[in-house]
Formats: sequence, structure tokens, C-alpha cells
Amino acid sequence: MNLKPSDLPLLVSLDMLLEERNVTRAASRLHVSQPALSAQLARLRRLFKDPLLIPSETGRGMVPTPKAEEMAVSLRDALAQLGTLADPVNSFDPTRDTAMFRVGGSFSAISTFARPLIRSFHDKDNRQLRLAFPSGSEDADVLGQFENGELDILLVPTEQVPPSLKMRALLADEFVMLQRIGHPRGNFELTIDEYCSLGHLVVSSSGRMDGLMDIRLKELGRTRDVLVSAPYGDTIGSLLNTTDLVCTLPQSMIQAVGPGVEPFALPFNQPDMSLAMAWHSRLDKQPAHRWLRDELVRISSGLRPTRHTHAPAVPSPLLDLVL
Repeated sequence: MNLKPSDLPLLVSLDMLLEERNVTRAASRLHVSQPALSAQLARLRRLFKDPLLIPSETGRGMVPTPKAEEMAVSLRDALAQLGTLADPVNSFDPTRDTAMFRVGGSFSAISTFARPLIRSFHDKDNRQLRLAFPSGSEDADVLGQFENGELDILLVPTEQVPPSLKMRALLADEFVMLQRIGHPRGNFELTIDEYCSLGHLVVSSSGRMDGLMDIRLKELGRTRDVLVSAPYGDTIGSLLNTTDLVCTLPQSMIQAVGPGVEPFALPFNQPDMSLAMAWHSRLDKQPAHRWLRDELVRISSGLRPTRHTHAPAVPSPLLDLVL
């Protein structure tokens, strides 16, 4: 098949259709009428001798054919390269340029960066600058999401970054225990016996009743009582404020939890959580993506909280073990 120069705009339409999988939404984003985009899809089908997108059996949107799925990544890469060539100064202006960013990652990382990143976007006063936080990125096939254009940045603990992705560390974060103000235990320094005896809340989308702290306590020959496993992070504040539960989180997340809670240093040594951003190499030189990475680095520099200090309550030869 030989593409003519006049056919190149059709590839932009196809890329949008493959992203949205809905003619109405794709037409809106392309600023064309739905009949005009349907006509372009008909031309694309003739050019590629394939239906490309067919109606979903659920009646919602469209489903790409195997040939269209095979083309999707190469098409997106080609258009990205053309976009770079079309920008002679190789720059991105967040106050006027159009961009859509998809930032995924772990609950703790998203909770830490979402608010300041949204605030940064809002301050640019540019309604063509859009931001999405796709769910399930922590456990999904993130390489596939990057290749399919479903993800632009991954925010996760450093050790969870797939080796094939580019990475930059953003923040080393101390773990603290949160309790509600006025908790029955008072606001005294924690002992390890007290920490283990309290009722704990953990956040897990799969309903797990253990976490990183349980691994650390096991090394010390201790256990704690995990009473509640909450599926969503935005439930932490209300649960802590209305119960005597406690929760162990990175310190930078305290603001995201909300008012009414106070932090306490852990009574045992626990390595900091190192948060990093990761991205696919094909996005490395894209001006808009470089701006987003720079913005995350800038935000991370303002998220370094005052560290707590404590003397471990129980000496152990394992206290200096790097996890």
C-alpha cells in the first residue's frame, strides 16, 4: 500500500480513533464532525483493506481488529516523531500548547504527587493541558500500557521500576505511624510493644492483611494486629478520625490523608521508601514529556518533610539491614 501525502491526516484520525475507540469522542477531540470522521474511517478501511475498528458486542464504543492493534504502537511512534520535526525549536509551552498526560503508579506515589501536580496544571491557566491518573497501573502490564499510549509516567518505589524503562529517583520518604488527634494511647513516643498491640489499617486493592511493615517486624521476631484492609487510599482519613485504628505511611502522604491526624516515629529502624518516576525510551526526547518530568522533579524538591528522630526501643543486629 502506498500512502499519498494527502492521506497523512487520515493517520492522525486513526491514531485518535484507536485511542478513544469511540467515533463521537474522537471527532470531538479532533474538532471535526462525526460524519466527517466516519467518512475518514471508511477511507482508512479501504486503504488498509481491513475494518480496523468494529462495533463492540457490548454496544459501547468500538474494538480494534488484530491488524489495527498491531499498527497502533508504530503509528503513535511515527506521529510523535513527525510532531518533533514540526517543532523547530523543540520546545513545549504549558501555558498555551495542547497536551494530555497519563500518570500512573502506586497508591502512595499518586497520593503524594497528585495534588501538587494538579495545582501546577491549574496555575498554567491552559484548558488544553490535561491530566489523568489511570487506575490499576501498579499491578498492570505497565510496559504494554506505555507501548499502547495508555501511560506517560509511572510513579512507584524505585525497586518496582521495570528494568527496561528509564528512571529518575524523586524522593526518599520516611515511614511514620498516623493516629487521630486525641487517640486513647496519648501522644507519647511509641514503643515497639505498643506499636504491635495497636489495631492497624493497611491499604490494599486486593484485600491483603499484611504489608511491608509486617515483613520488617517478622525479621525482629514480632507481629502486629492488622484489623482492617481498605481498598482505597481516600478512606484513610475518615477511618482514622472515627476509630482507634492507626496506619503506617510515608510521611509525605500526611497532607493527602487530611486533617485530624498526627505522625509518630516508628520504634524500629525501617529503610526509607524511595519513590521514582519511570518512562518509556520513546518518550525521552518529547518536549511535552520533558516538561512533565521537570515539573515532577520541581515538585519533589518541595515535598521533603522534616524527618522524625527516635531511638529504637529494642536493639537488634538486624536494625541496619538494607531491605
